[in-house]
This record gives sequence, structure tokens and C-alpha cells, in this order.
Amino acid sequence: MLISQLLRAVDISYKGEDKDIKYITDDSRKCSKGSIFVCHKNARDYVADAFSRGAELVISDSAVCGDCVVVSDTRKAYALLCSAFFSDCHRALRLIGVTGTNGKTTTCYMIHRILTVAGRRCGLISTVKNDTCISETESVLTTPDCFELHRMLSEVRNSGGEFCVIEASSQGLFQQRLYGLEFEGAVLTNLTRDHLDYHGNAENYKNAKLELFRNAFFSVINYDDGARDDFINASKGKTITYSLRDNSATYTAKSISCKQQETDYAFVGDGIIHRIKLKVPGLFNVANSLSAIALCMELGISLYGCAEGLRQFYSVRGRMEFLPLDRDFSVIIDYAHTEDSLRQSLLFLRGIKKGRIITVFGCGGNRDREKRSRMGEIVGELSDITVVTSDNPRYEEPEKIIEDILSGMKKSKKSVYIHENRKKAIEYALKRAQNNDIIFLAGKGHETSQQIGDEKLPFDEREIVREILAK
Repeated sequence: MLISQLLRAVDISYKGEDKDIKYITDDSRKCSKGSIFVCHKNARDYVADAFSRGAELVISDSAVCGDCVVVSDTRKAYALLCSAFFSDCHRALRLIGVTGTNGKTTTCYMIHRILTVAGRRCGLISTVKNDTCISETESVLTTPDCFELHRMLSEVRNSGGEFCVIEASSQGLFQQRLYGLEFEGAVLTNLTRDHLDYHGNAENYKNAKLELFRNAFFSVINYDDGARDDFINASKGKTITYSLRDNSATYTAKSISCKQQETDYAFVGDGIIHRIKLKVPGLFNVANSLSAIALCMELGISLYGCAEGLRQFYSVRGRMEFLPLDRDFSVIIDYAHTEDSLRQSLLFLRGIKKGRIITVFGCGGNRDREKRSRMGEIVGELSDITVVTSDNPRYEEPEKIIEDILSGMKKSKKSVYIHENRKKAIEYALKRAQNNDIIFLAGKGHETSQQIGDEKLPFDEREIVREILAK
């Protein structure tokens, strides 16, 4: 596509040499001949690098170089340019956005499953995988870079897709990666403390997520969440609510029965009631499924169709994932890496346990330091045995992270052990396992690597557990 054609998306009439553009990026390292480099304020030192790699043009909010097009907001411009490059294919799709602190990925998968079982062709962009209806790939970011996002949306549309479900992270929303997209429906799962290392405070974190609801034709809001009124007030269109306990909500769950690996409940609304059966456990998944049903019904799927879709829904990799082991104890892998997700997961496990809960967990490096002690306090209180270890230490010293966690476990009267090496921590837990115990590996979930400094080392807990047990 020619430069002049692309720049129409940002209302700029280009009078320079009209070259053919093959790629747009805001990462100078990805520049090549025929590319445009969008330079954000923190990327000005990389303009020379972009040109050395073949960039044809730089777009910035100030004249950082001679061959530069100036725009007022580079984040929004990047999104609009990427959309134009792929002929604004997203306009032909019915887009669904899901945001929240916990439960986003599972809710996206549930919606995707309901629509697919109902015979509606649907794409999926999430933390775990991206499905464009013709290909599946592992995700790099929860909400992808603008160019990659619009490339996938165009693939969904070109494959005959009607819907696409997008997991919207707070960083993705703040960085305007979803700018210009019109969402038919938006879902709030919940809002608890997370990503304060990035956003600075809880208000900024909430405000980033509110943006999704200002651009959706209808919204599905968790009525049990403390921030519900903020999201209801921000919603542009019709608001639908769901609750596990408040009859004032549009839809509620009654007569809930939670078992070790399945759940069923009565879905109740005004003049409607239907039994929902899930092959996944926990009250948190009842809430996730309530939101998925509420959204899909608004899209025109019958309640019976929603129930059938959920009946055919199976667990998401790394979300309360029971490993199939021929042992007299259980091993569960879960992505729980926030205070609330740890608490909810451990409360569920306490409700089904017949033996002890042995939790192996750590906290990520270069992330919100204040939550570490609170996470330690929760695990120390709700586990019978805790093995504190590393998660993704990144550029922090693992010992310092562990010290922060242990500061919150001082009041715990339960057994606490420390193994900085995560593989050895898992091995220690497995060796201590007795009949009916639950080994809970928290924090890594679907991830298959561990980031230590600049290195991303292979680390799939499923393979590690099997390897240890094989010995």
C-alpha cells in the first residue's frame, strides 16, 4: 500500500515520494525495506536504527528527523495506520472484548466455544492462543501489537469469520492497541489489584479498563464487583449484569454444586431458568460462564445453545488444570498470580480436599512488589504446606523476591519451605505428597518458559512433573 493511501487514515496529505509500504512497526528492530517506523516518545533514540534497517518513513509527535511525518498522538496513529494497511477488515466483524483482573482468558474461551458450537465462525485472540479460524498460534502478548492484531483480524474475516473474541489487557487498552475498533459487546469479569508496577495506582489501572466500555454497543458487568458502578456509568450502550449472590442483577446463579472437576447450577433470569453443566470446577468458573451466557444471549444465541456450548467446553491450559497422573495424589497447575486469584483458587481447593494442600509458588520480578507479602499471607493461611520458590525473576534477585513473600508469612503456623530453584521446589513437593494430597503449582499456568535476566529458559511444568515422577 502506498504511503499516501495509508496517511489518509490519520488525515494527512502526503507530498513526499510515494513509496510502497509492506510493513508498519513501532519497534525499530523489526524495520526492513518498505517499512514505516512509528516513533513514540520513548523510542526517539531508535530513529537512526530504523533507517539503517530500511525504514522508508518515520511518524512521530515531533520532528525527530528530516524525513518525518508529525501526528498529535502516535499510539492512536499507529492503530489507525495498521487498520488501514489491512483495509479496515475489522469493520466486517462483530467484535467482543473481555477485560478484568482474573478470568479473562477462560471467559474468552467460553464465549468462543458457545459461538462455535452454535455454528458461528469465530476468531479468538487471548493470552494462551490466537485462533483465526484457519490457523492457531501461541500468544506472545495478551492483547497483540497493533500490526499483528489487525493482521489476525483480517485473517479471521478472510476465512469467513463472523465474530472475534479479544482479550483486552489494561496495558493494551492504555497503549491504544484497540483504538479504532468498534466492539459490539464488552465483558468485565472483576477488578482487583494488579499491574500497579505499570499503571502506578489502582485508579489508573481501572481507568485503562473503562475505555473498553466507552466503545461497546452493550456491556456485561459483574454485579458483585466493587467497581461495578464505575463500569456501568462508563458503558456507552445497554448494560447487562450478572451475579453469584445478588438478585438485583439481570442474571444470577442458584443451587450451585461444585465438585472436584465439574460444576452445575441453575441459570436464572427474568422468567427463565435452565440448568448449566460445566466440566470445569470452582465458583469463579460459575461467574465466568454467567458472563459468557449473558453476552452470547445478547448476540442472539438461545439459552439452550449457550448451555450446549458450555457442556462441550473443556478446561483452558493452565487454568485449574488437573494433570492426568496415575497417582494417589493430585497435581494442579494454575495461572493464579494475583492476590484474588490465589485466594479464590485455594478456597476452592480447601472445599474439595481430602488430604493436604501443598502449594508451590513465587512472585514475578520487576513487577508490583507490594503484593508479594499479601500473596505470601494468603498462601500461608490457606495451604497446609507452602514451598516458596521463583516465578519469572526477570532482572531481580530471586532471594530478594522470596524475602518479600516471606515477610507476609510470619504469622502463619503452617509449614513453609524455601527452594529458589523452581524445578527443585516442585520435586520437593512431589516427594512429600501423601495419599489424597493436592499439589498446587501456582503462577506459571500455560507458560512454557521461565524468564531469568535476558534468557527465556524452557520450563513446562507438565513435562517437569512427569519427568520427576518417572524417576
